[in-house]
Amino acid sequence: MSLSANEGRAGAGAGDFAARGASRIGYGSTSLMFATADVVAIAGLNMLVSFLFSAIAFEGEAFDLARGFGISLAASVAFVLTTQARGLYKPWQIARVSDEVSAAVVNWTFAVLFVGTVIFCLKVGNETSRLATGTFAALGFVVLPSLRWFYALWLRRSIAAGAVTGRSAIVIGDEKEVAKLTADDMMYGLGLSERRRFIFPSGDAAGAPDPLKSALQYARQHKIEEIVLALPWNDRARLDEVRARLRAMPIPVKLLPDAAVSPLLNAPRVEFGTSVAIEVQRAPLSRIELSQKRALDIAVSSLALTVLLPLFAAIALLIKLDTRGPVIFRQRRNGFGGREFTIFKFRSMTVMEDGAQITQAQKNDKRVTRVGRVLRATSLDELPQVMNVLLGHMSIVGPRPHAIAHDDAYSKLISGYAFRHHVKPGITGWAQVMGLRGETAKIELMERRIEMDLWYINNWSIWLDITIILKTFIEVMRKQAY
Repeated sequence: MSLSANEGRAGAGAGDFAARGASRIGYGSTSLMFATADVVAIAGLNMLVSFLFSAIAFEGEAFDLARGFGISLAASVAFVLTTQARGLYKPWQIARVSDEVSAAVVNWTFAVLFVGTVIFCLKVGNETSRLATGTFAALGFVVLPSLRWFYALWLRRSIAAGAVTGRSAIVIGDEKEVAKLTADDMMYGLGLSERRRFIFPSGDAAGAPDPLKSALQYARQHKIEEIVLALPWNDRARLDEVRARLRAMPIPVKLLPDAAVSPLLNAPRVEFGTSVAIEVQRAPLSRIELSQKRALDIAVSSLALTVLLPLFAAIALLIKLDTRGPVIFRQRRNGFGGREFTIFKFRSMTVMEDGAQITQAQKNDKRVTRVGRVLRATSLDELPQVMNVLLGHMSIVGPRPHAIAHDDAYSKLISGYAFRHHVKPGITGWAQVMGLRGETAKIELMERRIEMDLWYINNWSIWLDITIILKTFIEVMRKQAY
């Protein structure tokens, strides 16, 4: 029964702050603080841009305070409410910088569209400076994601220094279960400042001190505000005994999921009468969800095809000049429901395999052409698949389709492989933005990729698709394929 590492660190930090006379912030107040900071940033940015354009661009034209306030209010409300609804002001979520940055871009896009709709509906477009409003919207895509980096940095440093405090708590449990729980988990996930751990002895330890008695005594003496249990869920007898004895303390008690239950709790939860059920396999997308996904596919693929048409022509010319053969590589793949379709790619190799035996490209593969090596490294060889998306064979986001020969082989080796066909295959996917691109020489790599694909299917939302599209650009620049 030793003091946790967090107690010493938090105590030292708190002492430093007390010595300097600095105030501390409660864990529960941080969400409101972040939301307020966003409102101030959005309002301040709009007012500054509007004032500068009035004073400089429009040669001293009077600054319309009411209109500037109205746009600030609309943008702030749309952004903050969307962020709050998605749970992105929670401290543990703020600490996930990459997710927060992507979400900020998506939420600000929604806010900009909302402001545009309000301006249109109120018929004040002629009185509103398009240049100033456009500049404000563009700068928001820089300022708000940048704030996420600052929030995360401030939160980590403040928690480490004791400037952000949680409710005092103790942990009671088995050694194996407690060992997986860190002080940071307690603070970020539960808002608790761990004071001490009480471990049940393993095996038959006759005459050993009763950890539960010691925990209750410690909780009374040190005014503990919450108790956390880390015990196996299948040990019902001990759980019932612990719960019964803890009723002597009028404070909250939380039971953490054990090693067997934790993976299941990553799945979505649904109402089951007065209880909840775990959705270990979700139903196919509803008509509304399919319509949302299809609308996003058409919008993104149409825009990509229009903007990238000159690039398509340049790549086609380079392929023709480099080696003999067709510009477009075609290969049969299995799509939604296992239905076969033909996928399009820019040809990057000297072979056109589409049979029972297909060899994956490997590092320094001699079959890859000079132009093909650049195309594969930058993923430009995948661009013609926007045509597959427009034709309805594929989606922008979904599990990557594999050659039919590989499908047949992996379906026999990996459990749940066929479930990938419950949605349309995609140009990019959750597995790809999580770093699982390129060759899967080992079965373990493919199993990991399939695990990611199944997670995507079970947790699909239109917001997840938008997040993956944004992350794809980052991943392509970060890691090259071959």
